[in-house]
Amino acid sequence: MRTAAAIAMLGAACGLGAARAAADPGGELRGNVTLGVANVPLSAVAPVVVYLEALDANGADAGAPLAPRALPRMRQRDARFTPPFLVVAAGQSVVMANDDAIYHNVFSYSKPNDFDLGLYPAGESRTLVLRHPGVVKLYCSIHESMNATILVAPTRWFSVVGAKGGYALTGVAPGRYRAVVWAERLPATARVLEIGAGERRTLDWVIGAPG
Repeated sequence: MRTAAAIAMLGAACGLGAARAAADPGGELRGNVTLGVANVPLSAVAPVVVYLEALDANGADAGAPLAPRALPRMRQRDARFTPPFLVVAAGQSVVMANDDAIYHNVFSYSKPNDFDLGLYPAGESRTLVLRHPGVVKLYCSIHESMNATILVAPTRWFSVVGAKGGYALTGVAPGRYRAVVWAERLPATARVLEIGAGERRTLDWVIGAPG
């Protein structure tokens, strides 16, 4: 009887813990990004992305947490990549769909994420996994004008900054992070911070300022 009661209590405790975990949306990091150059809008250096890089207790890279399950898509349509810019998490799969009535090829020389999907016809798609953080430049071997960019973030916590500068990272697990603002034509800006369980933090940035 005692064993049965103990098992029942353990089951109830596990159920309560699961319910609390489900109810807790995780931490948040929100804020605004502005360009520190007079009379120049943020759109002049867009796209801009804010992402988190997990750190261990010594400030070293703690490795990427699990990537999102959702499959982002980049389409080949009207001899263009759509969208021309995409952000994914390291280890996340990306579907490359051919919507045109002609053959396309997708390849990249961006090491260590370099790949070549070969030629494939209309209506087909290929899936690739980008395992390493960094910038990946995409091209088509048939159409020289086709190009696109994928930013591979080190974690699943990233946000493309809006036209007015706002961003939001939600569902962040408790931990220590390096927060980074990335813009392809500017040096990256970074700060180290900690986010507690369920904590809501605000962090504003000024990028591209002289000096």
